[in-house]
Amino acid sequence: MERYTNNCRFILSCNYSSKIIEPIQSRCAVYRFRPLSDDAVSERIRYIAKKEGVEVADDGVEAIAYVAQGDMRKAINSLQAAALTDSIIHKDVIYRITTTAHPEKITDLIQTALSGNFKAARTKLDVLVLEQGLSGEDVIGQIYRAMFELDIPDKLMVELIDVIGEIDFRLTEGANEKIQLEALLAHFALRSE
Repeated sequence: MERYTNNCRFILSCNYSSKIIEPIQSRCAVYRFRPLSDDAVSERIRYIAKKEGVEVADDGVEAIAYVAQGDMRKAINSLQAAALTDSIIHKDVIYRITTTAHPEKITDLIQTALSGNFKAARTKLDVLVLEQGLSGEDVIGQIYRAMFELDIPDKLMVELIDVIGEIDFRLTEGANEKIQLEALLAHFALRSE
């Protein structure tokens, strides 16, 4: 990198600069970009789909924006994979190929657990993990995102987010996914009103 700086440049694009080793980071100029808005992702996906002759339903575009979380690379990859699967791209295709649960199912899971019905919540979790093949980290991430869409008192929200963080940490440390996700649901059920 240092020998050829007069005639060569490298551009490293990543979502987490902390995952690039320090010796490389120290030789780089870091430019940070915020995630794109859902509207910007949707607009660009519609443009690409039109240029490529791919038919995308409105719910498919919304699903791509949800899955991408502001990452245009992820949005384009989702569109491309879905185009290989179906002639008309709907939300079900997007959620299936990206192994993402429908947001409504995650919301339903949370509300069932918060109502105190642990067994029903556990059954819904089993569908997501065992039948749809979602990983524990994916489920935790989606539960975290869905929490802010729900009408939950602040004090309870803080307690639940703390538990989500603890479970997420345990999963990254290699704990058993099924036990940890069920422990999360148990915490939610214990805090039912």
